[in-house]
Amino acid sequence: MKKLKTLLLTLLLLGAAVSAGAQTARVLVNRARQESDPAARIRLLTQAVKKAPKLATAWHYRADTYRMLGKHKQALSDYTQAIRLTPRDPFRYYARALAYMDAKQYAAAEADLSKAISLKKNYPDFYLFRARADMAQEKYGAAIADYKKYLNYRRKTSLIGLDLAQAYFNTYQYPEAEEELFALLDKDPSEAAAYFWLGRIRQNQNRLDEAVSFFSKAINRDEKYAQAYRYRASAFKDMGELEASAQDYGVLIELEPQDIFYNRRGLVYEEMGHLNKALADYNKTIELSPKWPIGYTNRGYVYLKQKKYNLAKADFETAIKLDDSLPTPYINLAGVYWLQKKDRRNVYRNLEKALKRSFRDFDSLYDEDRKGWMFKGINKTAEFRAVMYDE
Repeated sequence: MKKLKTLLLTLLLLGAAVSAGAQTARVLVNRARQESDPAARIRLLTQAVKKAPKLATAWHYRADTYRMLGKHKQALSDYTQAIRLTPRDPFRYYARALAYMDAKQYAAAEADLSKAISLKKNYPDFYLFRARADMAQEKYGAAIADYKKYLNYRRKTSLIGLDLAQAYFNTYQYPEAEEELFALLDKDPSEAAAYFWLGRIRQNQNRLDEAVSFFSKAINRDEKYAQAYRYRASAFKDMGELEASAQDYGVLIELEPQDIFYNRRGLVYEEMGHLNKALADYNKTIELSPKWPIGYTNRGYVYLKQKKYNLAKADFETAIKLDDSLPTPYINLAGVYWLQKKDRRNVYRNLEKALKRSFRDFDSLYDEDRKGWMFKGINKTAEFRAVMYDE
């Protein structure tokens, strides 16, 4: 009997200690919520989780603080612990989903938001953020469905209208996209992004004059709208307005000096016959991305046009070393062997390698405005035709 009384007393004391620890932890959490300094808040919350490791709110608020500081790993770890302690709370999954989105882990964010929705189906923000996770993963149909569910509870904002328009655009639902965009412009005619996406629609429809007009309206409303310059430059190039295209790529490069934009302006200069300007842009492309084979392929092609055969050959061989799955460097290397040495054996050997890598643009090798100029004198032979068409 005495032993039983001792055991009961021990349990009561232990329970009291646990209760006191939990109470102290809650006090620390409340103090942390009043604290403006994030470092101090984390110290208080760390004390709280030590006092009461099963207090989910302490883990959750510390995760919120880590997330605010951009410490994704620590935030995700703490949110996960809060979920383990309260697995039926949808807002724990929602909070972790936002942290996953901060870390660009969109599939994990989508999974958490789906779990939150399964626990609480009528909370609109769960659908909103799952739609954004869908958009980031290019799941545009799913995004449209989630935006519509969100709009059952909330009014449409301009941002959501733009997101919906982009989702419709990417699923080729152009009338629906236009409806969203024109509705935005009715509310705010200064909305540059609406004009931009209307331009994208017209460009995809090959209505290039209208596309250029919409891109220009976007630029008039935002002179630093890089993507509008990018796509207007592309439209100008397709229209044969090469000088205008080069100018737009020049502005784009000032705004965003990326390898791909130097490369594209180089292609425009090359088409204009400005080979030295093209060469300078390809040099810059290679400087920015020395392991990107396209820069070497394009620079080598300019060297080939300039009859600098050894330099051209070296660039094509470098491109092949970087990625031997591309057919174009082999086609161009075949051109070097024919133009420099009339070396039929290496011409055919490289053409066969290109064919094994799915080269199928046979017409270009007979067209002197394209690659046919490299094979003049050999591309009319039955032997050449037999290699290309496996006769």
